Amino acid sequence: SYSFTVTANHTLVANFSQKQYNVNISANPAAGGTVSGGGTVNHGQSVTVVATANEGYTFTGWSESGSTVSTNASYSFTVTANHTLVANFSQKQYNITVSASPAAGGTVSGGGAFAHKASVTVMATANEGYTFAGWSENGNLASTNASYTFNASANRTLLANFTLKQY
Repeated sequence: SYSFTVTANHTLVANFSQKQYNVNISANPAAGGTVSGGGTVNHGQSVTVVATANEGYTFTGWSESGSTVSTNASYSFTVTANHTLVANFSQKQYNITVSASPAAGGTVSGGGAFAHKASVTVMATANEGYTFAGWSENGNLASTNASYTFNASANRTLLANFTLKQY
């Protein structure tokens, strides 16, 4: 609003600027992946933010103020306010299952849920009268060591094979 007393001809120009908003983006945890597409944008502009998971992580969703706004890694929306978006990632988990064959042949330990690339050691201990023959997986020999160490990179089902001692 501009008020004035007219005493001569005037040419007035009303100047307008388009509102701009900030679209801030981040990754949680930071090691989980990368994000792109944020920045300063004009009111009504469409924006696409993209989350890319790093190795060993899975993208779980975009959130704002603690609420999920999208489960798509590529999220597009029209900007009418400032936004602070978080790309959420979770570390991949793998299940390592161990069992003995035959069950009376011995005991096994070391199975469970493990993070991507975590060091896993499974142990087989033969019962009296049995000998440890090796770890197998899907019918294939995985290791001949009773203590078998590997890095978790997939779900695995390992069988500790025991044989009866021959006298």
